[in-house]
Amino acid sequence: MSSLQSTMTVMVLYPEREGNERIAFEKRSVPQPEKGEVLVRVRAAGIGGQDKRIFAAEELGWRTKRRRSERGVISGYEFSGIVATGGSRFNEGDEVYGYTNFRKGGVTHAEFVCVSERMISYKPERLTHVETATVPTGCMTSLKALQELAGVTERQRVLLSGATGGVGIYAVQIAKMLGAHVTAQGRSWHEHELLRLGVDSFIEYTREEVLHSDELFDVIFDVAGIWNFDDMAPHLTSRGTFITTHPERDRFGIVSSYFTAKKSKYLFVAHGRSDVLENITALFDSELLEPIVGSVSPFYDALDEFDPEDRKIVGRRVLLIE
Repeated sequence: MSSLQSTMTVMVLYPEREGNERIAFEKRSVPQPEKGEVLVRVRAAGIGGQDKRIFAAEELGWRTKRRRSERGVISGYEFSGIVATGGSRFNEGDEVYGYTNFRKGGVTHAEFVCVSERMISYKPERLTHVETATVPTGCMTSLKALQELAGVTERQRVLLSGATGGVGIYAVQIAKMLGAHVTAQGRSWHEHELLRLGVDSFIEYTREEVLHSDELFDVIFDVAGIWNFDDMAPHLTSRGTFITTHPERDRFGIVSSYFTAKKSKYLFVAHGRSDVLENITALFDSELLEPIVGSVSPFYDALDEFDPEDRKIVGRRVLLIE
């Protein structure tokens, strides 16, 4: 990176403001990497569920709302880009992708980001930066849930909610890769794409209520965060597993499952797992996984993605930062 460049443009969300004023582009100092970190020039960044909830001012206490209305918040948790200042493992010019620590908040909707070398890997060669920006959170979360926590094996029956979002679209592919029979819940206009990706059964949730079904599943992965363990336990096999992307909303279910054969597992991906990202890179380079981009907009047109006219997309929304 040029030694003359000391400032960068960042996108700041102000959830309490109105209309176009809810997104502002401001100048901030380029961060300086600490030991174990690299500075990355961001080329593309995904827009995740947490980013959208901040923009919509959902689930924020009054103190948090006041602080964010005054200071704003930089969003973004996943990215693809080029190393500007190298570290011990990655060198200047390397094309990398990864994610930031979810406990510390988002920072990737900016021209530059400092990130731990434990939380990045080399970008899949066959993917563009835009395609790669859809990968980290969706694939990391899905692998953690389906492979590590649930231990999905061939011919097991898996139910997915929110199967067409940034996480769900990769959960479908990973469940099929593991050999599962996949039932996916989504909107009617998503059915064709889900069937194309190998979904065995599709449920249009506005017409067919899963809770009224007699079907049993070995794994229920509640990607959309719309269910809880108590409601879904009757739909699990005798030793089935329930996993939600919003464990904080179902703490009682996680605790109560300790006393039953059916389990509710705690899902959270925060610590650096560059080894998992390396495996994910190999899956894409081997064409075992397909990148799914929902939509893409230039950085300065971010409002088009945070408050879109088209809400029928499949996959992650992405900001292109050039």
